[in-house]
Amino acid sequence: MSENKPKEGINRFGQKTITMIPVEAPLNPNPGHKLRTSNVIVNRQALSSGETLIDSSRLDKVAGQKIEFYSEGNQVGVIRVADQEEGGPVPNQFTGPSYRNPRQRFRFDGHKMMHHLDRLLAWERGERFAPVHIDMGLTKFCNTACLYCYAVVQNMTRGTLIEREALLSYIEDCGRLGVRSIGFIGDGEPTLNPALYDATVRAGELGVDTSMATNGLLLDMDRAHDLLKNMSWIRFNLSAGTREGFRRVHQSKEENFDLLIEKIRALVQIKKQYGYKCTLGLQMVLIPECFDEVLPEARLGAELGVDYFVIKHCSDSEYKEIGINYEDYLTIGDVLKEAESYSTADYVVQAKWNKINAASESALYKNGIRKYDVCHGTPFLLQISGNGKVYPCGPFFNKERFYIGDLHEQSFFDMVMGDRYWAVHRDVTESVDVHKDCAIGCRQDYVNKFLWDLKNPPEHVNFI
Repeated sequence: MSENKPKEGINRFGQKTITMIPVEAPLNPNPGHKLRTSNVIVNRQALSSGETLIDSSRLDKVAGQKIEFYSEGNQVGVIRVADQEEGGPVPNQFTGPSYRNPRQRFRFDGHKMMHHLDRLLAWERGERFAPVHIDMGLTKFCNTACLYCYAVVQNMTRGTLIEREALLSYIEDCGRLGVRSIGFIGDGEPTLNPALYDATVRAGELGVDTSMATNGLLLDMDRAHDLLKNMSWIRFNLSAGTREGFRRVHQSKEENFDLLIEKIRALVQIKKQYGYKCTLGLQMVLIPECFDEVLPEARLGAELGVDYFVIKHCSDSEYKEIGINYEDYLTIGDVLKEAESYSTADYVVQAKWNKINAASESALYKNGIRKYDVCHGTPFLLQISGNGKVYPCGPFFNKERFYIGDLHEQSFFDMVMGDRYWAVHRDVTESVDVHKDCAIGCRQDYVNKFLWDLKNPPEHVNFI
């Protein structure tokens, strides 16, 4: 009640009090017990008299609200109601939801750990268990030279790849261990390894989900059915929506842009014709050189008929070797939101805000600092280099301290069950300073934040 003047007093405990009673309010000469904050009590019975009723327009209220007085016996109360005859949904009708949130088709900006509680329980009990997911390269070389490529700091070597027998044996071990998914997402281009297709088929037979991130230029369309039938999703690494942007960002011929678009269009058609469930999507790695390509690619994805277009941050090394300034992302928020507006029931456009906003604040970061202190995530999400060497995570490729083994020399099953494997994961947990030794936006970020919260619960957890 903004027009009322505060009145000071002393309560029964000798403490100073301040009341905000309207000057027109009738007071009760005998306020009764003194356990109240103030000794001054409004005579509510007198309020029922029309002559002494306070003007309700003088009471504080929120916008779109009006106040009415209601009498019941000798009591008078205040009711706040909408200041309009027709408003939004009327409460207390109990006719079911008036609004339904759309189902989150994909979770690009988060994790799915709650669906793997058996692994979480094994971890909490200190048991040995297989990774839920593995990101792995199949080669150590590529046929493009994208400006944002993290692999340039991972010692790329032309001609180096995981040999066919080692790869297929590894797939068998993943099935035996109970690995639930493998992403052919690593330091090299997966389609440069001819064993990709047979490995995908075998994984499907063993019940191991597979996926792939590819530039798509060398994808063998004669094996398209094998991929679409057995893979959960295929993501095309495309950070441009125009021929000129493609040449500039991917440092490849403009004709290759046309080739890629033709292949994506064909895969979409095959998927629809045969009813394959494989999700097809586009991913942009956001750098200043492609800020002007965001909206063209959002429109391109809709025209191609792919399932999604996701926009992610660019990962940089702990030494900033790629040269990413994460504050640049704070200037493009409006463009990213406009791109997201292209989403439909069949086409999702989404930015990974939690990492894009790392320079300000998100669920994972505040001013570039992680909101967790320890990396617990590597046993759940492992990474393997395109030469077959196993490490806890990609940024530690070629760091001998964290080397676990080589798929060409040892079975993956024996690695996971062996002492060296778990000693390396323990070393990461105990020795790695995630604020200094790790780059912003690492692959395990979401999982790490979840596990950190699980390991560091607040007080009174039973009061859910």
